[in-house]
Amino acid sequence: MTHESYGAYESHGAYESRGAYESQGAYESHGPGRRAAVRRPASIKDVAAAAGVSATTVSHVLSGNRPVNEQTAARVRSVVNRLGYVPASLARSLQAGSTSVIGLLIPDISNTFFAELAKGAEDAAHDLGYGLILCNTEFDADREDRYLGMIRSRFIDGMVYASGSPPSRRRLEALMGKFPIALADEEVEGLERALIATADHEAGGRLVGEHLRALGHRRALMLTGPRALRSSVARANGFVRAFQGEVVECVGDFKEASGYRLVAERLKEGGSKEGGLDCTAVFAANDLMAFGALTALREAGLSVPQDVSVVGFDDIRAASLAHPPLTTVHQPAYDVGRTATAQLLQYVTRGEVPPASRHTLPVELKVRGSTAPPAR
Repeated sequence: MTHESYGAYESHGAYESRGAYESQGAYESHGPGRRAAVRRPASIKDVAAAAGVSATTVSHVLSGNRPVNEQTAARVRSVVNRLGYVPASLARSLQAGSTSVIGLLIPDISNTFFAELAKGAEDAAHDLGYGLILCNTEFDADREDRYLGMIRSRFIDGMVYASGSPPSRRRLEALMGKFPIALADEEVEGLERALIATADHEAGGRLVGEHLRALGHRRALMLTGPRALRSSVARANGFVRAFQGEVVECVGDFKEASGYRLVAERLKEGGSKEGGLDCTAVFAANDLMAFGALTALREAGLSVPQDVSVVGFDDIRAASLAHPPLTTVHQPAYDVGRTATAQLLQYVTRGEVPPASRHTLPVELKVRGSTAPPAR
């Protein structure tokens, strides 16, 4: 098996959750000889007057229950931040030591796998009367550090953490002992005693290996995610053990561009249509890399699945719409997010520290038009 490292993580446009409320100074000076007076906390009427709207409009902006013109909403939020307004319900929660808010940290909201995971987490939180702060890291370690620092400095009751890159010691220390935590989708070395909800990654790799072997494939190109992520290792190990043929491994970063580049590089090395890839099948460790592989093969004049079979992992919504429809491993992303959050909150609501536990959800192979027996 050969190993080829590829790419670093890329950072894209920012999506940042803002801390909603900041404390203003408690006292105001009224000049020499004047006694300092306690400043009255800003009220919803103060916010409404400063923003030039009604108190009802302020309430709608903060609750999100009714649509408000975006310019008006932005003006209200600006005044809220400037005055340090804290809704009465949140103030009561802070006094009680709870906010009924949890954090969710995910690596890529544009990947519908993580969007589904986030939806499951939000639904579980909503059902139990909790709000949710979403932080999108774009697989960027520095950005993740910044979000963890922000979350740590705010009042939250717990966090669901879907790691996109192996956490540094600094991030591990930021996570441990600050608030209850649940790991979703990805295990993290150093947090083995956490509450974990994940799909069966190794079983998914095994299903792909068995499928391609049964079709008659004996040499495959495997596009993995970063080897420091346990999900990447588990999928690769499951595939190699079940496939029992020759496997060429190339390491990507779970993004479409890496799937494209890795396959294009393999094709270029061979220098011919027949020998360029030198494999009859491609297994990509997620659907986005599989999409990149499909594009590279198509541009090289190869047909899928007539010349090369391609399999992905995740079964995001676009997988069934690809050309050809993508054979892939279905991960229950929604259920992973919902399970992690519901399990976390059943302890948080009782004021208890969640015990170490593991919830492994089953996966399923969805066979579609991108796989077939190799050409004879």
